[in-house]
Amino acid sequence: MGTMKKRQLRKMYEFVCNEYVQKFCDKQELTNKGWVNNDVGTTAMCSDFYFNLTDIVFDIDSNQPKWRILDWYGNSFQECQNGDKFINYENYTKMSKQHPNK
Repeated sequence: MGTMKKRQLRKMYEFVCNEYVQKFCDKQELTNKGWVNNDVGTTAMCSDFYFNLTDIVFDIDSNQPKWRILDWYGNSFQECQNGDKFINYENYTKMSKQHPNK
């Protein structure tokens, strides 16, 4: 059984990360501005927003409604400014399902 060279593996990883971000930006109608510090797989710049890859992958793979992540982003930012506790995106989506007016 052959093993993939590290260079090939890295290229595939970067390709998949970039594909997720582009699909996410297309879904949300945001501009893909690349990765913070060109560090693929970490934090993506999408228009005026910053999202980590984990949240992007979750959003796409779980078929979240368009704009839900932007609602979470805005609510989380406001909560942090008020000194409230921050809730991650995946848990936010679970709470949103329990409370239909969110």
